[in-house]
Amino acid sequence: MLDVGDGGEPDPGREERPWDGDRLVAEPRKSAPALDKLLTWAYRNGASRIAFQTGHPVWVRVHGENQRAGNVALDESEMSQIVDHLYGADGTARLQGGNDFDVTYEIQVSRTERLRFRLNATPTRTCRRDGGNIVLRPIPDVPPTLEAQLVEHGILDAFRPREGMVIVSGATGSGKSTLIAGMTIAKLLDPDGHYNILEGAAPIEFLLDRLKSPSSTINQTEIPRDLPTFEAFIRGCMRREPTDIIVGECRDTVTMAAAIQAAISGHALTTTIHANDVPLTMQRIASLCPVAERDNLISAVAQSMRLVINQRLVRSKDGKRVALREFLVFDKRLRTKLLETDPSEWPSLTRKAVGEEGQSYRKAIETAVELGRITEETAAHELREIG
Repeated sequence: MLDVGDGGEPDPGREERPWDGDRLVAEPRKSAPALDKLLTWAYRNGASRIAFQTGHPVWVRVHGENQRAGNVALDESEMSQIVDHLYGADGTARLQGGNDFDVTYEIQVSRTERLRFRLNATPTRTCRRDGGNIVLRPIPDVPPTLEAQLVEHGILDAFRPREGMVIVSGATGSGKSTLIAGMTIAKLLDPDGHYNILEGAAPIEFLLDRLKSPSSTINQTEIPRDLPTFEAFIRGCMRREPTDIIVGECRDTVTMAAAIQAAISGHALTTTIHANDVPLTMQRIASLCPVAERDNLISAVAQSMRLVINQRLVRSKDGKRVALREFLVFDKRLRTKLLETDPSEWPSLTRKAVGEEGQSYRKAIETAVELGRITEETAAHELREIG
């Protein structure tokens, strides 16, 4: 049991709600002091996930472990107020109409400090009736640098191509956006960079325009608040003369087709894809190419690919989490091989290349053990996971 009543350490002895019995939302869109107190506590204590579900108590996830934040279940009325506060007056109606939404939520702690959360709300089915599930994921105020993220030299040498595609893949919550944000900051702080970076994401996690870059610019667009789709964002990018385009996620064939066209038009394109390793990332890319354009787009992918990184977070020795990465740099020789290989064989081609030229998960695990970042037990578990 967690107590967040005074914003201090958890108190396992208390049985009441951690927000002292008050309703989480006093008045939607205007006042939610108990909700903000709970979220502030979770943020301060390193939670990666705060979940609200109809008919259940609030759950938080801290360093990979789930804990209940109280014993009292949220009823339909309270869930409706939470949804309408986080999204707007039509939030509950949106869920009841069979639609989810991705937005950000902010808490203004003081004049100079605000806490930001990535938020997804999804309609669900419960044992009693229709319900909803809200998951908030804290966003650090400033993303950690690439050095702080312990990014490998092979990635540092390859993440800034003049043109072509950089793919960061992994599961939800594996730190893909944080890694890309670290890359973006490195570009912005480079005095000799002269980048013009355009980013579209759903939602924007790290607001980077406040960075004082000596030679570069960044402009960020939230989908669907600022523009309706990633396709519309990419289409607009092509008219704005960027050096770099960041697409928050290639999740459908339309977005993938637009992203590939941007990558072969003289831009550096960075995006994320959901996949479990580098070979499966290549399989996923091929599957997202629209059938009507597949031959041309497959050829474009083969010519434009520059770097694929797959990342997962595991428990570190200090009880927190550390990133393991599998990655492969695509030089001209490897791109030619892709071009000459049927896409159905891309996974086997890249699996072999990862072992010979890149960094496999097996190598990443061995290195993490040698450097004292993870225990032998964690390493054994991860090796079983990768097979």
